[in-house]
Amino acid sequence: MKNKSVTLEQVLAARDRRAALQTELLGREKDAVLVCLTLNIAGEVKRTYLTAMLFERGMAAFDALELNVADSLVIDDVTGSEAFWLVRGDAETVKRQLEAIEDSFPAARLFDFDVLVSMQGMIPRKLSRQEARKCLICGRPAAECARSRAHGLDAIRDVTWELLRSSCAETLAGAACEALLEELYTTPKPGLVDMASNGAHNDMDIPLFRKSAESLRPYFYDAVLLGMGGCGMKELRQRGIRAEKEMFEATGGVNTHKGLIYSMGLLLAGMGRAVSEAEAGEMNTADPMADAAVKYASELAEEDAEEKIAEALEKPVTNGAKVLRAYGARGAQGEAAAGFPDALCCEERLRYYIDAGLGQDRAGVLAFCDSMARLEDTNLLHRGGSQGLEYARSQAERISALSSFEERISELTELDGEMTKRGLSPGGSADMLALAFLILKWRSLTERLAENDQMYLKTTALIEV
Repeated sequence: MKNKSVTLEQVLAARDRRAALQTELLGREKDAVLVCLTLNIAGEVKRTYLTAMLFERGMAAFDALELNVADSLVIDDVTGSEAFWLVRGDAETVKRQLEAIEDSFPAARLFDFDVLVSMQGMIPRKLSRQEARKCLICGRPAAECARSRAHGLDAIRDVTWELLRSSCAETLAGAACEALLEELYTTPKPGLVDMASNGAHNDMDIPLFRKSAESLRPYFYDAVLLGMGGCGMKELRQRGIRAEKEMFEATGGVNTHKGLIYSMGLLLAGMGRAVSEAEAGEMNTADPMADAAVKYASELAEEDAEEKIAEALEKPVTNGAKVLRAYGARGAQGEAAAGFPDALCCEERLRYYIDAGLGQDRAGVLAFCDSMARLEDTNLLHRGGSQGLEYARSQAERISALSSFEERISELTELDGEMTKRGLSPGGSADMLALAFLILKWRSLTERLAENDQMYLKTTALIEV
């Protein structure tokens, strides 16, 4: 994404264009109100990867209101992103709803949702907020600080970019938590906790996994910020150790997501680094953002993967270490250091099934089955040895070969009972599915922003010509 400085003349021209658009749009439908979204970005650079992410978050928040929209328009320009919605409804009610969005999280302070109504033969009237906006730095009324120039531009700009980074971390942490729940709700998953049963687990259920996922949200947030700061594996591991303790406190000592603390933390740190490099203009434009994040995550894992594997072989304390020593299965650390091949394969299958017209839940079921057919699942090795692993893989391979999607799902339901009876739980395949859901969300986000960037570049080229 190209970060370009803007001049005062460009800002003023954009303001004039916006005013003309507002008048024109309001003239399209009598009694409609116009909502206009812009971002308050200090400094000469108005449009970056982080501003684009926040702007998309603002549009999503508007869409969630489910207002009666008659028309809409989005402009992506060097002077910043702008969205316009012509809404049928009471102007004051709409304004109050949008004020709630502006106050809903720290970076929402950067949203500027204007609500305008048409005045017969006059300039459109902008509705005022019930409560004045507060200064980003001192918390006093923003208008007073602006008039007195109480704070320098550098200080305001620094606070602005901290808010943008925080919003990005919140967005990606939320995506990670959603991915955990999407894996949890995918049904059927033979031998695992899902919406139908607790599988081969007497100590786990849906509410416990929900509690565990939410306990990890602060860690996921921190992992993104650590990646943005160019952290090493040592820093990430230290934060991951704390996250483990927080998870066990939330679950009463039950190991719900230990493996994913490592794997998701790496991917989120990789995403953070990718965003940071894109923001600084250092991203190799030949590499899609999704691929770059996985690459950075793998590089982090490589820093100490062999050392940790050697330690586990020498002193096998955890179940994963014991499986490594007995069977040579390298588990999550080997997967990450190798570039997450099984997680990427699962994500590819997930996309394939979604593109084939299946809903997300059924797509998840089939992608999970495909993953179980190929993965050297250390949880299966721990619970059932090589015979248990071979049984699960062969059954999954048989089911994946069936021509009918519905038949596959039916067979997986039958397999659930048999694997539960045998005490087999393919937790590694569940982890691959959760990672696949996260990678899919990240890919979707970055591809949307890349498409917007191409539209922006075309628009800018036309303007410059």
